[in-house]
Amino acid sequence: MNTLLAATTLDDSLQGIVTKLQSLMDSFWIYIVMALAAVVVIWGAYVGIKIAIAHKNEEKINARDMVKNLIIGIIIIFVIAMGAPLLINGLSAWVG
Repeated sequence: MNTLLAATTLDDSLQGIVTKLQSLMDSFWIYIVMALAAVVVIWGAYVGIKIAIAHKNEEKINARDMVKNLIIGIIIIFVIAMGAPLLINGLSAWVG
């Protein structure tokens, strides 16, 4: 009896946490996306300026590496941005 009561209490607690996470993600999602987009635009402009003013071969190689890192970062941000809501919905389905 006590284990059933404890399991029910745990399920209710997890459901409450998942519900709060979903409401938090829903309320701040647009701001998170805008902030990440701003960071990508600013960093992209910085990398573009570095490429434009690179005169030496070594500077050009470093600028190309920065472009590669920027693209990898954009891909990682995209994967996290798409994966977070799926993870929260998966937790919700698992708890409920």
